[in-house]
Amino acid sequence: MKKVSQDDKLFFFERNFFTLDGLWMIETEEMTNWETALKIDVIVWKKLLNIVIRRLKKYLQLEKNDLRNLIDILTFRWSIEGWEYKVLKSEDGKVKIVVDQCPYQAAMSRNPERTEKQPLICKEMCIPFYKSVVENYNENIILNRTAFMGLGDSSCDFSLSFEDKTLDKAEQGGIPEEIRKIKKEDKLFYFEKNFRTLDGLWVIKTERELGWDAALKLDISVWQKLYIIIFRRVIKYLNIKGNTLEDLVNVLSFIWNCEGNIHNIFQEGDNQATISIIECPYIAAMERNPERHNRIESICKDMCISYLQPVIKEFNPKIEVERDKFMGLGDSECNIILKLKD
Repeated sequence: MKKVSQDDKLFFFERNFFTLDGLWMIETEEMTNWETALKIDVIVWKKLLNIVIRRLKKYLQLEKNDLRNLIDILTFRWSIEGWEYKVLKSEDGKVKIVVDQCPYQAAMSRNPERTEKQPLICKEMCIPFYKSVVENYNENIILNRTAFMGLGDSSCDFSLSFEDKTLDKAEQGGIPEEIRKIKKEDKLFYFEKNFRTLDGLWVIKTERELGWDAALKLDISVWQKLYIIIFRRVIKYLNIKGNTLEDLVNVLSFIWNCEGNIHNIFQEGDNQATISIIECPYIAAMERNPERHNRIESICKDMCISYLQPVIKEFNPKIEVERDKFMGLGDSECNIILKLKD
């Protein structure tokens, strides 16, 4: 198993974080309708951003839930995700952040099929979503917004102030003197930590809204499409020119190394290879959550081959994939058997 670098992992998680979220939204809408998909999306992102805030608060070693730290957390996250913004300070202690570019709005603008959804996302998700997150962080912090790119304005604004006037500026938190400069390890921390959390929240919240069978079906569909996109990106990134069995093993091994999937590769001649997975980060995540223990077997048995079959067929129709061991069913390892047929 070859090691991957920090750059490799950042390439993987940063590129695919936004794709994963978009696919969940699109696939849920296709299975149900726009209203249901948006309802789940809002629930997922409210929960996710509260988790993100807790993680970043710890990562940045911030103690208080004051205005300064909220601005620090929001701008840190926005800088990592590629937002373009300006922080404007006023003498009365208010802070106005003007956003000139949002990666989520930009992604919808690039997709003709999603352009018409921008006003709906803005009104029904972004506005109530940030209001809820700020209130949850500190009920004394007031958020006012007057401009929205999704509704046709040239920018979005976020005006933040502290309601409790009995507190002095030190207790309110003051205003950050400067915006943190983002390092590579900051971005990797953010995207790697939140990639699986985002996916897991979509599964959990979809199950609560639509039931387990629908959630599993959507999970398979999302990951089938995601892996096709991931393969194309990785093939280009690694400059792989062919579609041999060895090329396939190299692509899969790179992806799984990035994901933290510990495995061994056994080449059995030119026509067969077995990838033996001994640690799976997705099973590990479910094992840490007692409420998901009863779903491990189903995910392992019903999903783990299904999501690989379409991308392997696209890569090389002559290569077939089989399984003979499943950690989710009690085995000590998972075996992915790849066979090149004549």
